[in-house]
Amino acid sequence: MRYSLFGFLLLFFSPVASFANDIMFEGYYRIELESKPIGYTILRYSFNPTDHTFEANSFLRAKFGDKIVQESLKAKATDKIKPISYQYTAQVGEEIKMIDASFKDQVMTLKISDGKKVKTETYKNPKGTFLSSFLPYLLLQQKLEINQNFKYSAVAEEDGNSYWGNAWLQSKESKPGYDVYTVLNKYKGENFYSKMAIVKNPKDPSKNIKGEVLSTNSPSKNLSTRLVPIAGQATEGQLVPNKTLLTVFGGVPTGKMNLIAASPDTEPGASAKGTISTPVPPTEDDDAMLKLEKPPKAVPPPETKKPPGKK
Repeated sequence: MRYSLFGFLLLFFSPVASFANDIMFEGYYRIELESKPIGYTILRYSFNPTDHTFEANSFLRAKFGDKIVQESLKAKATDKIKPISYQYTAQVGEEIKMIDASFKDQVMTLKISDGKKVKTETYKNPKGTFLSSFLPYLLLQQKLEINQNFKYSAVAEEDGNSYWGNAWLQSKESKPGYDVYTVLNKYKGENFYSKMAIVKNPKDPSKNIKGEVLSTNSPSKNLSTRLVPIAGQATEGQLVPNKTLLTVFGGVPTGKMNLIAASPDTEPGASAKGTISTPVPPTEDDDAMLKLEKPPKAVPPPETKKPPGKK
């Protein structure tokens, strides 16, 4: 059922979007298999200054052989990237999978449906576990050094399960106003590479504003994605389901809020409102990402608990 597209792209992302949110990033990615276009994905990251929460909205559509894969995700986290909830929907051919997840401390409660039946599962995740969609913003909080190994525990939204992962910074290239890092990410037994741009604060270059994933690559699958400046470069020849995009994003995204789409006179990091909301670094008292327990040699499944109220 799962083609792991969200996982490898995002590791380097209520059904109606709130227009009160400050959009930090929005872009279209072209998906290629063996260097041939097979689909696209749309990502949006936003921050709600009212309740101090982050949201990651995603939509993907691609064709593998004679099957159309379509996925959507809406994830929500606190300003310290602690998970609050997410809704995931996937359709491959006639098969449908829906996950509605909520979190309380380390406990994750899932309602999983195939469109006919709903089952509830409850798991206890390791301390510091976050939603995989927000890995770029976790990396943004770190002091990024070449060959630095960042260990983490993240929920794969498509699985409703948490896994240990590792990310390494392999190289750095400086550009005017931002740096581009090559990141190797090992997660769920697979290796993914990505190019990630870290935008600097123009008033204080020693500080970062935000991170943007420019491209991703899975060598074992010969599958890659690339951020493009114009939506049509990603969606050309592909169906664009406007009703679904209305549900996921509140409208059809323009894909113009990113470095690639910015005009030459646009200051890197500027949003539609002219400001950028940045994550609040975790404090020493938090069960935060920097304090993850040491991953075991073999990755065990999360601790399972019976759904509340059931014996």
